[in-house]
Amino acid sequence: MKRVVLKYKYEIVIFLFIAGISIIHYLYGYKDVPYHSVYRLLYTVPIIMGAYKYGFRGSVLVALIVGLVYSPHILLAVNLSSPTINELIDVFFFFSIGMVTGILFERKNRELEDIKGSLARYILLEKYTNGIIESIKSGVVAVNNDMFITIINQGATDILGIDETCIGQSFLETIVCCEQVKIKAIESIRQNKIIENIEIEVKIANKETNIRVNIYPLNLENMNKGLVMIFDDITELNKLQKHVQRNDKLVALGELSTGIAHEIRNPLAIIKAVAQTMKGEAEKNTEAIRELEIIDEEVERANRIVKSLMDFAKPNKNEMAVCSVDTIVQDVIAITSKYIKQSEVTINCCVEKTPEIVASKELLKQAFINLIFNATDAMPDGGELTIAVKVLDHQWIQIIFQDTGIGIEESNIKKVFNPFFTTKEEGTGLGLSIVHRIVEEHNGVIDVFSKIGEGTRFELLLPIDKEVSINL
Repeated sequence: MKRVVLKYKYEIVIFLFIAGISIIHYLYGYKDVPYHSVYRLLYTVPIIMGAYKYGFRGSVLVALIVGLVYSPHILLAVNLSSPTINELIDVFFFFSIGMVTGILFERKNRELEDIKGSLARYILLEKYTNGIIESIKSGVVAVNNDMFITIINQGATDILGIDETCIGQSFLETIVCCEQVKIKAIESIRQNKIIENIEIEVKIANKETNIRVNIYPLNLENMNKGLVMIFDDITELNKLQKHVQRNDKLVALGELSTGIAHEIRNPLAIIKAVAQTMKGEAEKNTEAIRELEIIDEEVERANRIVKSLMDFAKPNKNEMAVCSVDTIVQDVIAITSKYIKQSEVTINCCVEKTPEIVASKELLKQAFINLIFNATDAMPDGGELTIAVKVLDHQWIQIIFQDTGIGIEESNIKKVFNPFFTTKEEGTGLGLSIVHRIVEEHNGVIDVFSKIGEGTRFELLLPIDKEVSINL
């Protein structure tokens, strides 16, 4: 019952109005003649209510009901032998009021519906536009002619390290990290011209970030209404470009090294043979024998360098098979553990189970051992070596070797993978070059991060599926 009352409450109110007015009209209409016309006019209230609620149809229907309720009054008037013209006029008046108010409210309702429809379409269009802007991974920032921010998407908040509360604030005061962009934005809005491919390096949240900015004037009805700025984080792209350039350089050096190694190997073999012959002939000359032994040792060392050159130039690719990186890392730790302990270095391991990949087990072992030896040598007074293996996004296997050693100078970080570059008194300078080449042969990526006095971290990424490397 309560639900019915709530559902038809407006209709009930109209019915009660008609009933109440009719009771007053019939009981007191002729007894209180001065107020008779007032009672009749009260019927217009439910008629107008019907028009307001249901438009033309509602007003006519309520007017018809009022006319039916009011009609007996005409009969009463006839029985009293009184003129009925006024009563007929009243009925006509009720219908006129109903039709006029109905038409007016119907027209008003149509206008309201049109407005609601336009508003709904506008809201839908706004949501659609915002959805498009938010789906763009690039940062999008729009400003008006006074350089106040009007639109900013999630990409911009992520890249610039700000939040959406800056909408309505001055772009020049909010974006404090991009002075060059501010200058170019002012130039663009004053001259109404497009400015593209602005590349800047900024520090956001203590992280160096490379950003490319494109600025476009926002022209509406042939008038400049502000700017739209597109921000792209190109940090990883720059790293990839440097990685490709480094690979090209290493490939060229590798080809050169192969030729040099072949040319050197033959003379070394001759020198070694002659030294051994002379050693046999100088049995009683101790000093000569010692000098010939030095020659022999140096020839062996040169041969090791030549072998390293050959390994660097052409890593063995014929050993590819299904293997698990976590198992290889565990094996390498077991092999090198005694050497590491003798160097007073503590190992911290965090090795996750990884999917099997197609790789050369021996080459990966060689790369991991080189990195462990390199880290241990960087901690002459002991320290900690952290080795971690984990899966990233079901696409990559990440291997980290992090030490607490002396670190690498910033000017040398870019050179560590170059052949023959070394800061050690003894060493060929090919260890990390070979590691880089091995990782490259597995379609992977290697990077290094270091700070003097804090240590060095090598990060390797190996694709679980070889196709992943295409999207790198």
